[in-house]
Amino acid sequence: VQEESQTKCSINLKVIANFSDKLFATHVVIKIPVPKNTSKSKIKNSFGRAKYEPEQNAIVWRIKRFPGTAECMLSADMELVRLVRPKAWDRPPINVEFQVPMFTASGVHVRFLRVYDKAGYHTNRWVRYITKAGGYQIKI
Repeated sequence: VQEESQTKCSINLKVIANFSDKLFATHVVIKIPVPKNTSKSKIKNSFGRAKYEPEQNAIVWRIKRFPGTAECMLSADMELVRLVRPKAWDRPPINVEFQVPMFTASGVHVRFLRVYDKAGYHTNRWVRYITKAGGYQIKI
């Protein structure tokens, strides 16, 4: 994030998927905070859809499917309303939400499972692994 003047601000963000190229992340939502006095934004991104949402004071970048080892870029130029009393922007963290199906970040795998049930419960041989971002934040 670069504050070029009292009326201009620019953001350049690069996101890299640091997992195998055989996997992919789904439902990726990246919320990039912007100053409260932002009036307009011009956004360019390489993947997904990004748009300025004034009610959240953030640029929300949504990517449906993000392949492993891929790189995505977002650049945004914001026009700011000049304030009577300029106040320093506290730069809240960037929030990231995502899921990576069939991947465990810890490396834990189920090798053996037995179900004992007298009622005749029918089991399927399937284990669903999924990694979800709990509260992932990055300071800017």
